Amino acid sequence: STVPVEQISIGISMLSFSQSIGQALFLTLAQVTFISSLESALSVYAPSEDSSAVIAAGAGEIRTAVSKDALSGALIAYSQGIDHVFYLATGIAIGCFCVAWGMGWEDIRKMHA
Repeated sequence: STVPVEQISIGISMLSFSQSIGQALFLTLAQVTFISSLESALSVYAPSEDSSAVIAAGAGEIRTAVSKDALSGALIAYSQGIDHVFYLATGIAIGCFCVAWGMGWEDIRKMHA
């Protein structure tokens, strides 16, 4: 709303590009964070299980992919992986807030005379 009229198309295209690339980057970072933390946590909480088989099975089939003895450890590992993704999301949200704070504020409401 504060971009000059001749640059509106450029502003909208930059906004669309930023939203798309931000989503793609976050999804990639979240997946890498989840898988790496899941593998490391599985080695601690369920060392007898094959981490690649557990990851390939996915969250929906984890109860069939691991033994009954290692199920609680595998669920704890999944929980830690999800926790690390939420920490990543929180950090990115704080970073976005700081960047947005630095952009400034301009009142775009119409003033009635």
